[in-house]
Amino acid sequence: MLFAASGCKKNAGCTQFGSENYNPDAVFDDGSCILERDKFLGTFHVSSDCQNDYSCVISEGPGDFKVVFLGLADTLGEVDAKVYGQNITIEQQVVNSHVTIEGAGVYVADNGISLSYRMRYNSGGTETIYDCLESMTKQ
Repeated sequence: MLFAASGCKKNAGCTQFGSENYNPDAVFDDGSCILERDKFLGTFHVSSDCQNDYSCVISEGPGDFKVVFLGLADTLGEVDAKVYGQNITIEQQVVNSHVTIEGAGVYVADNGISLSYRMRYNSGGTETIYDCLESMTKQ
């Protein structure tokens, strides 16, 4: 008996839904997935309307859609955020025990992020609110 190979081709590609290069026709994950958050990762030069220019690092957070700002507002510790496509969201959270922050931004062309956030600084029973708009450019 003679059997002929039918040339069964396995369709390889990114099978992780939500990735930049998700391929709904792929049957086999070839390891090429680019997570949506990856474009937000790196060291950024920040121009701010609240303070002098500074540098900020965005690193991977726990989970495929989370990131962590290190040095946001030039003085804050870690600030958690979530990435959805081109958008980034900072859900309300307490940082450094006396600052509450929340905000949102969008990834823009040429490795940049436009970010807007509100900081509430509590000291001695007095609350000071800062609304900041920042332009972040990947270094």
